[in-house]
This record gives sequence, C-alpha cells and structure tokens, in this order.
Amino acid sequence: MSNLTRRDFIKATALGFLVANTIGFLPDNKAFAASDCTAKTRYGTFNGFIGEKGVKTWLGIPYAQPPVGKLRWQAPQPLKPSNKTFDAKKLSDSPMQADMKLDKPLLDDDDVRQGEDCLTLNIFTRGEGKNKPVMVWIYGGAFVGGYSSEALYSGNNFVTAQDVVIVFLNYRLNVFGFMNFASIDSAYEDSGYLGTEDQVAAVKWVKENIAAFGGDPDNITVFGESAGSISTMLLTVIPAAKGLFQKVIPQSGSVSFYNEPEFSAQTAEKFMAFSGAKTVGDLMKKSAVELQQLYAKYLLTSDGPNLDEFAPTADGKFLPRDPFKALRDGAASGIQFLTGTTADEWRAFLLGDENFFKIYRSDPGKISPVFRRYKAQTTEEIYKQWLNGRPDTEDNFADFVNQVDWRVGQEFSSEYQSKFADVYFYLFSELSPIEMLGSCHALDLPYTFNVSSEEFTPNQNLVKAIQASWAAFAATGNPDNEFIPHWEKYSANNRQTMELNSKGCVLHKDLNTDNLNSLRYVYER
Repeated sequence: MSNLTRRDFIKATALGFLVANTIGFLPDNKAFAASDCTAKTRYGTFNGFIGEKGVKTWLGIPYAQPPVGKLRWQAPQPLKPSNKTFDAKKLSDSPMQADMKLDKPLLDDDDVRQGEDCLTLNIFTRGEGKNKPVMVWIYGGAFVGGYSSEALYSGNNFVTAQDVVIVFLNYRLNVFGFMNFASIDSAYEDSGYLGTEDQVAAVKWVKENIAAFGGDPDNITVFGESAGSISTMLLTVIPAAKGLFQKVIPQSGSVSFYNEPEFSAQTAEKFMAFSGAKTVGDLMKKSAVELQQLYAKYLLTSDGPNLDEFAPTADGKFLPRDPFKALRDGAASGIQFLTGTTADEWRAFLLGDENFFKIYRSDPGKISPVFRRYKAQTTEEIYKQWLNGRPDTEDNFADFVNQVDWRVGQEFSSEYQSKFADVYFYLFSELSPIEMLGSCHALDLPYTFNVSSEEFTPNQNLVKAIQASWAAFAATGNPDNEFIPHWEKYSANNRQTMELNSKGCVLHKDLNTDNLNSLRYVYER
C-alpha cells in the first residue's frame, strides 16, 4: 500500500475541505454548554454538558489506566472503582502520531493535543430514554494515525437524527500501539496488538457502564471505517471480546488485513536498528515526544512503512493465528454483520501518491498482506490470471487492487459469516466532486456522520438512508427503514447488495461474482 498518511489522503481527496472546516462537531464546547448532565458509574460520576440541539455530551472519559511509565507497551490495565466526581467537558489527549513527510507531530492543530495518556471515550446521546441501542465507533488511519474527535466523526449530528447512544474511543497507534517487540524482549509480548487490546478494553468498559448514559449494555454495535473496519472485523474473532457486543458495521476493511508475527518482528528489528537502541529498555527511557520524533524520522527512511506494516499481529495468543480462517470456521458465530465498501476504494490514492502506479505496478506484492500468505504464485502471476486476456492498463490494475485490498476480502468475510448469523452487504457508489476519484475510500464518512463545510454538503437523502439503515441495524439487527427498499440478507447463494447512492438506493444480486470466483483460491489457500 502507498506510503501516505491519512492526513495526506484526506487533504488530497474531496474530503480535504471537511477536515479544516467541518460544521457540527465541537468547534467550541463552551458555546454549547447550556446545562450539565451527569452519569454515575462504578468508576466515578462524570459531569458532561447538554449542548447544541439538546445533545448530551461527555468527553475524555478514561476506560483504562494511562499507559505511561512502566505501562508503556503493556496491555491496558483496568481502572480502580471510584466515588469521585470528574469533569467530562473537555477532550483528552489524542494518541501519539507523526507525519510521514515532516519531522513533526501529525496533529499540528493547536486544539488537538497528543499524549500517551489517551485511552478515553467521548459519549453522545439525547433525551431521557433508557436502554437505547449503543454504537461504538473505531476510527481509521492505517493503525498509525487518527483519533476519536476527528472532524469527520460527528456524534452531535448522528444522535440528533437517530435515537442511539454513540461512543467514540481512542486507541494506541504506530510504535506505541502496534510495534511487535515480543521476539526482542518477552516482557513486551502484547506490543504487536496493544491498540486492539485497547479497543477490547474500551468496549468492555462500555458494556459495564453504558446504562448510566442511557444505553442498553446488551445491544451494542461496533462500527468503524478503514483500519477501524479491520479492527471491527478482528474483534469478532478475538476470544477476549466474546459477548461484549452483538452486531458490527465494518466499512471498507476486512478480517484478512493483519500481520504474521514473523513480518511484524522484522519491522520492530528495523526500528530498533534505526533508533540505535540496544534493548527495548533503552526505548523505555525515552519520552513520548522523543519516541514520536524518532518514529517520524524512521518514516522518512527509504524502506519506511507501507500502510500494512503496523497492522495488528496475529500471534495465536490474543488474536487467532489466522483471523480469516477463524471467521470462516465460526469464531464470530451469532454476531450480525452489516458491511460493505465504496465502489472505487483505491482511487483515493491517485492524488495522494503521484507515483502510485509506477511503484506498485513494478512491485505488486506490496499491495496486500494477502499475497504474502499465498506462496504458489507470484503476485504478478495472480494479476495476469485475473486479467484473463484483458489489457494491462492503469484502470485494470486499480480495479485489481480495489478487489484484493477491499471488495473481495469483505465479500468473502460476509459469505463465511452468513452461515452463522444474518449478514447485509452494501456498495457505496456516490461520486466524489473530483471526477477522477470516483467513489473513493472514506467518501462514505461525511454521509455516515452528516458533516459538511462551506464548500460541500452531502446529499441529505443519502445521509438519511445511511444513518437510518445503520441505526435500524443497531437497534434490531435489520437495516430496513423508510428511506431504502427492502434489504435482503447476503449469502453465498444469494449475494444481495444494496447500492447506496443519492440517485436512489437499489438492491442488486451478484454484482461481483466473477471477481470472487477468480480470486477465491488466493484467499482460501
């Protein structure tokens, strides 16, 4: 995958204006704070505020002990019960991250602070109702960037339209959350998937405490986009997460996107060599800012990371050794899926990396970790077989990448899960204002959260269709609602796919069967 950050990508695509000028998240907490709202939990009483349109808001609620000092590169530790009262009106620090192209923090906005003490939640709801459906959002960013209060994620807008409790969580990233030091020092055996452990800890906290915020602890849906979608899929097969939630909505990312311990160990060894540290203990002595700066410089090296380099490590302890096979064998039995992709995922990277085709056409093995696991053919041979006589053009190569990295993996995951629970599949086909991008990766986000700016407002008919479908699924396990036609379940024999588009949502069958048939052998190695 391309060596670009989520920030590069968002700036390069039609979403760029949303990051800088988004209307509707939290531009000024004080301006909204008309009155307080209180939630009493086992871990303390949290004072939030009732803001715009009557939205109850709690910010910066910790769900685990701060992973600082001796707890750096350790599994998240549970909080101790407390009778204290805490202010929950300000955002916490966001996870540490760095710009791949500049030796400086990625989040250089004065209003967005970074720090290791970032394991927190933001919670939104409205009204006085109890036992509302709960939706827990996991952000994307290739496991190296992102944070819970990004401008593209508006809890205010979602709960204004839908009667749910929505939770946004932070989790550790990059060298702080997904650097597999286990083979270097066994004291850090969880270090290759700490961010995923954070996610489990957060959902566990939600299940234990969300009733105090008006939510139903027995009706929780986890959803996310890109790396958040991958995370959502992975949570369904992790034994430690069993019973914490009932439904998932993975948007553009499948369970096939993970790293083998051998691969992630190589990344750790490269980072250690680059840092000059002899032991992980040497790195422990560095401050968070020093580590961040070291990580930023590492990203500037010629062999810096692809976007899969910091994916969670599947070592067979916390994560199953093969999450894709675990899903196929029923590890997520009983968990309902609503999942899908955009029509042109990879077109997002055409603006972000002008050398995309040159780099990845010359070495297509970099495209996906799926190819590392299939040894019988080279990626070039797989590609030529997939072409089946068609010309080797940029458009065809982009479609191949789109299928391998997103569409096919997502559909196979849906096919397997349909044997164990209800599954609904969608294809988001709304076009970007930038013609060459088509319906690119992350273009569904402003429609999911109804975020807009002076330059762009998402079509409100499509916003209503998506938000109502997501909320209906979270409430009942069925996405049917007044804004879409009847949505039939997806299965291997009935590949019903709801096309989501402002011109009208349409249910199709077998939109992608040829690609599934031609690439199945690679996934089912």
